[in-house]
Amino acid sequence: MVRRSILGGAVLTAFLGACTTAQVEQVCVDNCPDDRGVRVETTFGPAEGYENDGVLSYRGIPYAAPPIDELRWKPPIDPEPWTDTLPATEKPNICPQLAFAGLPVPGFMPSEDCLYLNVDTPALGSGIPVMVWIHGGGFTLGEGLQTDGGTAGDLIAREVGAVVVSMNYRLGQLGFLAHAELTAESPDGASGNYGLMDQTAALQWVQDNIERFGGDPDNVTIFGESAGAFSVCSHLASPKSAGLFDKAILQSGSCERPWPTLSAAEAQGGAFAAALGCDTEQDVLACMRAKPADDVIAALPPVPNLGFNPSEGPTGNWGPVLDGSFFTEQPSDSFSTGNFNQVPTILGFTREEARLFVWLDELADPPLEVTAANYEELVAYLVGGNTELAARAVEQYPLSDYSEPAVALAAVATDTIFRCPGKLEAAKLSAFVPTYLYQFEYQDGHSQLEVALPFIGGSLPSYDLGAFHAADIPYVFGYDPLLVIDSEDFSTTLNTWEAGTVDRALWTEILSDFWRFALTDNPSPAGGLEWPTYDEVTDQHMVYDTTVLVSSNAAEKCDFWAGEDYLVSELRD
Repeated sequence: MVRRSILGGAVLTAFLGACTTAQVEQVCVDNCPDDRGVRVETTFGPAEGYENDGVLSYRGIPYAAPPIDELRWKPPIDPEPWTDTLPATEKPNICPQLAFAGLPVPGFMPSEDCLYLNVDTPALGSGIPVMVWIHGGGFTLGEGLQTDGGTAGDLIAREVGAVVVSMNYRLGQLGFLAHAELTAESPDGASGNYGLMDQTAALQWVQDNIERFGGDPDNVTIFGESAGAFSVCSHLASPKSAGLFDKAILQSGSCERPWPTLSAAEAQGGAFAAALGCDTEQDVLACMRAKPADDVIAALPPVPNLGFNPSEGPTGNWGPVLDGSFFTEQPSDSFSTGNFNQVPTILGFTREEARLFVWLDELADPPLEVTAANYEELVAYLVGGNTELAARAVEQYPLSDYSEPAVALAAVATDTIFRCPGKLEAAKLSAFVPTYLYQFEYQDGHSQLEVALPFIGGSLPSYDLGAFHAADIPYVFGYDPLLVIDSEDFSTTLNTWEAGTVDRALWTEILSDFWRFALTDNPSPAGGLEWPTYDEVTDQHMVYDTTVLVSSNAAEKCDFWAGEDYLVSELRD
């Protein structure tokens, strides 16, 4: 087994410096431009950001018009051009969303006027590879600069010299509502997927503008985690996104679970209109478009976490829809046949993904209680109500193998939602494009929730969260998620990983691999540990832990799920 220690920090830092220097020399061998300055002329108007230690940062540049009034539930359109210089120094509004599990959200400024993006770029250089981040949050939460800056791209830009872009996009009921009358008014005969259309508009903005920020529009890598990864594979599958990116990285997400059909999503849209009190109006759409955003996101609120908890009222499932326009077929079918935007791809997951969700459900009101008595029932919920399959599954995941029932349930959820669909998708993609698989296994990561717990009266679970869902994000962006929160106004102070620590070394390791991939299509260092392209037969993947190594057979229980009909849509006709 090949492995390398991540504590060779000096060597890795030297490598990254060499990589950055080589890249800048490559793109501007002669007549390298002077500092571009903080003012940039975009296609819609001038914007002025700020400079910090060799990185130019821009916050809140409009890429589409505010989707309000008649533009609510319509595809994005260009913003109104402006002539005065736009101050691009403050984090933009986030799109309307429900507060996450009742937690305080620093900088929470929800507004439908939220279609803005952010850019971090080296002050020197041109033709620089671009990395476009798509945030997660179950398509119902989140923002491009998550947790008041924890996914800002300035550290990436400074460390390896990439141009990093992030965007906000419409969420939940405002981003993914399908309704029969919305379908009828659409020239494409489709509705839903407005949030994905926003992302595509942001990617088009990158094509039209990023050269002015020093970026190369012909070398764009899209990357995202959770719903961001579901978004990335959506762009892989959608003809609407063709030509807008050149590489893809999926962290903890795939498109193997079928999207709801348009008819199923429209049926939910009818229930939504009723919950909003608009179903009996003569002009249903006018009524819905006149409702305040707070009322919209309160009607059929999203199913919390993994949906185990009972709810006092009806809930909704908000996310991508097989609408016949953005998607012409299920992405899983596109990947099987090669009918997708074929670009090199990295796909990965964490080893204990779902422990985070089970714990959050245990903190909810009413709390989830996983017992030996209801374990099989909860497993049946995960597999679409298939009781026969659930009975066989609990034999594969016996309670005796786990410290407590909650951990066993999390193991089933980890495999059925993340790891096994991820491996299946990697196998499909690898038949057509270079594909690389990884598993993040570092056990000592932290969660932002650990800081917020005192504010909600919660506590850590009795079991170890392990390498939980989203634990790998700080090891891409470089920000320690253990923020300092001021209890008076919930303002935050971001920390970076301290030099000489395992955390710092692991960030350097993962970032260097992702950067090499964005730069060259291949994440392996010259003369170093080779990350093999994925092959279903050898089943090799990269392991990110205190030691980085190439291993095989991640999620061995995926053999049980192979061929089983466990990937069912969250909404059915």
